[in-house]
Amino acid sequence: MVRDNNCGGSSRSSIRPFRSFPSRLYEMVDDTSMDAIISWSESGKSFIVWNQTELCTHVLPKFSLSQKLSKFTFMLDTFGFKKVESEEERWEYANDNFVRGKPELAEEIHKRYMASLPPKAFVF
Repeated sequence: MVRDNNCGGSSRSSIRPFRSFPSRLYEMVDDTSMDAIISWSESGKSFIVWNQTELCTHVLPKFSLSQKLSKFTFMLDTFGFKKVESEEERWEYANDNFVRGKPELAEEIHKRYMASLPPKAFVF
């Protein structure tokens, strides 16, 4: 159960399953109302941050993510997102399992240190 305490003093509760960072990121990038701030690249195999200030102050909090850009980029690195090098100076990131139209692939993205462990490491 997630509680959302807003400034008006009332609270609203809803049952919502835990959503991983990659799932919340997918939802954020896929929200077309935010295309001026963050959007899919033309190929749909990466995303671009168009406005870092708006991302930190309005978008990240909406998706229960830290407002600090350094924390956001740390999370991208932790989950294996790579900065896309281009001739243009822009913030573009990609991950093989982060593809427009395929939200189920985002669930396959795991923290890098977990993904690098052999399966037998999880046997107790």
